[in-house]
Amino acid sequence: MSPDISVIIPAHNEENYIKKTLHSLKQQTYQNFEMIVVANGCTDKTEELVKRKVNDKLRLLSLPKANVCVARNAGALNAQGNILLFLDADTTLAEDSLKKIKDQFTEDYAVGTTLVKPDQDKLKFNLAMGFKNFYLRTKLYEGASGTLICRKEDFHKVEGYDPEIIVKEHRKLAKKLKKSGKFCCVETHATTSMRRFKQWSLTK
Repeated sequence: MSPDISVIIPAHNEENYIKKTLHSLKQQTYQNFEMIVVANGCTDKTEELVKRKVNDKLRLLSLPKANVCVARNAGALNAQGNILLFLDADTTLAEDSLKKIKDQFTEDYAVGTTLVKPDQDKLKFNLAMGFKNFYLRTKLYEGASGTLICRKEDFHKVEGYDPEIIVKEHRKLAKKLKKSGKFCCVETHATTSMRRFKQWSLTK
């Protein structure tokens, strides 16, 4: 039987995060899903760590060059599930996330995301993610939070991610997908790394 959900995880040098991300999927209350890790241009132990965990539910694809959008597109091409969940390699899901995605991401919706929590309990990060959740819930911002959800048919119809861009790629894809339906904010949390906020600052 084909899985309902394909979780696609692009990974470029994510040896410090990937095990935790995969563990959060293993703990899901809803188990009719597959995981596809797309290692792209890795020079660390990411592929080695994932290879140890490959089984009937987890597949590993390997690409020679680092390109997150190409990696996501490759994962989608190999996906068996009707619902695609693009999950960042430094992001973990609450145990009920896949169940809530299956229940709440109905045919009315063409694209969605989850709420988000920071992986560090600091005031500035909690405030920033709190504002982001407010924007997502009220649909003032229809983007992504370390997760993006869509249907495989719609994804291929709009030709997936643009491989020429590396920032706001979720936002651009979401705009294309919304031509097929509405935006959904699923009421569950993804916990994501604040490393990029540290690198680029909250305003960026």
